[in-house]
Amino acid sequence: MQDELHTFPAEGQWDLLVEYGLHEWFSGQWVDIEDIGEIARRLRVDLESGTVCDFQTAMRSYSISSKTRLVWIGEHAPGWSHVLTLSGATPPSEAIEALSAGERRVFDAFFIEETGHLQELLYSYDGACVGNVCPPHPGGTVEVAEYDAYASGLELSSGMRSAEIFDRFLCMAGRITGRFIDRDWFSSTRTLYQIPEGAWNY
Repeated sequence: MQDELHTFPAEGQWDLLVEYGLHEWFSGQWVDIEDIGEIARRLRVDLESGTVCDFQTAMRSYSISSKTRLVWIGEHAPGWSHVLTLSGATPPSEAIEALSAGERRVFDAFFIEETGHLQELLYSYDGACVGNVCPPHPGGTVEVAEYDAYASGLELSSGMRSAEIFDRFLCMAGRITGRFIDRDWFSSTRTLYQIPEGAWNY
């Protein structure tokens, strides 16, 4: 178990986002629900809009400025699924609360390259946001103590670029869920859904 807590990805997480075109902005949630249909229901997607497709096909919809809200949902690791927003606003806090209802865990991360804006790696459980699980600065601890052990070797330092910090957020998510973002992740087939206008108060 200790080795798993201290592993590093075979390839840089940020480097992969750049290679596959997700670096301009990224919004993703790691959810400990394996049933994709259940996740779709909780997100109030239009179930009839569901299209099974590969990443390249899904990326045709990738747009930070589009008002059409599309999410690509699929298996991440045993016990875990991933929700990737490809266009439209990122899921609001109410949607994250719905995903974590019933004693489920959700880790939520968001980044915009142009502005350098990044959201802390937020952890929600049982319908409420518990806190962030970002790696700390040297000598510090993770805000949610139960995840402190996962931060070894990922400590932040002053002067780090936003991209470097976000890379470490993704490493934390990978350690906790048991899988980093990798090339097989990008070659997977998942389901693209539309979230109807009015489903949430964005």
